[in-house]
Amino acid sequence: MAEYKQVLHERLYVRVPGTDKLRKTAAARLKHLLANGWRETERKQQPDHIWARFERTGHAPMQARLPKKAPEIVIERRPRRDNRGGGSFRGGRR
Repeated sequence: MAEYKQVLHERLYVRVPGTDKLRKTAAARLKHLLANGWRETERKQQPDHIWARFERTGHAPMQARLPKKAPEIVIERRPRRDNRGGGSFRGGRR
């Protein structure tokens, strides 16, 4: 069976343009990805952010089976027993 590989591209914004120091959110995102099994494979420095490529390999996720569609319940409308049609709402027959 083929190897399953996930690839993720992230922009990690820096505090000061042209430097390496990441913002708090970007630093936490990088730490979170590395803790969850992602490996940083490529990094490019841009003026206001760092473009990073992450990969992780493993087993392909299981395909979730969708539940079978339940049969649609159809309520049959039966005619009234006294054979009155829709007539007027005032009551009484004419």
